[in-house]
Amino acid sequence: MANAWREHVKKTMTEMKSKSKDGKVMLKDVLKAAGKTYKKTDAAVHGKTHKKTHKKTHKKTHKKSHKKSHKKRTAKGKGKRRSGKNH
Repeated sequence: MANAWREHVKKTMTEMKSKSKDGKVMLKDVLKAAGKTYKKTDAAVHGKTHKKTHKKTHKKTHKKSHKKSHKKRTAKGKGKRRSGKNH
């Protein structure tokens, strides 16, 4: 069994093709016309039930003004060893 909407679009397309002069219609026009004439059936409207879902809690976000600015420490003379003797 095909989707009811798809069947309606196919039916609308065949009707529009038969009415057009050259037998060609644009899909965009067919979808617009089908959307105006389509009626959902009771089974489609009442057949599906939605489950209630819990909302996910979001972590508290911190404002930038509350964050402390951290400066990177530069390694002054790192890698160089100081010795008491001058070379």
